[in-house]
Amino acid sequence: MVRPRVYDAKLSQDVLLDYMRAFEYPHLEAHEQIIDYAFVVTCEVEGSIAGFFWCYCLEEDKGIWAAHALVLPNYQKRFFSRRLMNTLFALAWCSGADKILVENHHTDMLLRMGGDMTDCGAMLDLPHQWR
Repeated sequence: MVRPRVYDAKLSQDVLLDYMRAFEYPHLEAHEQIIDYAFVVTCEVEGSIAGFFWCYCLEEDKGIWAAHALVLPNYQKRFFSRRLMNTLFALAWCSGADKILVENHHTDMLLRMGGDMTDCGAMLDLPHQWR
């Protein structure tokens, strides 16, 4: 089971950048410039890193958080479970997010969870429980 963990913010941001570089994350350049603003959750399986989930508040609306994920290759098929997503979105809501926005290739999952497609991407109101 993938377990989300919140560690020291700066350390988590630095570790995430290291993994983005190591796994050639396609949007690395954009994230390098703003990583200091990221809320990072490290996702682990039995103490080993399986991936990351991170969000940024939108400047124009602090209640909307743009969400991103990096899943290590060995965990691609078993990362996004209902339990993990419910926990991540509850954590985001407790931290101040009112909506989650996904702008990339994970929009289909957010739509399956009950989100709506907007001009910016898939948007999901929080709090949310994926059943």
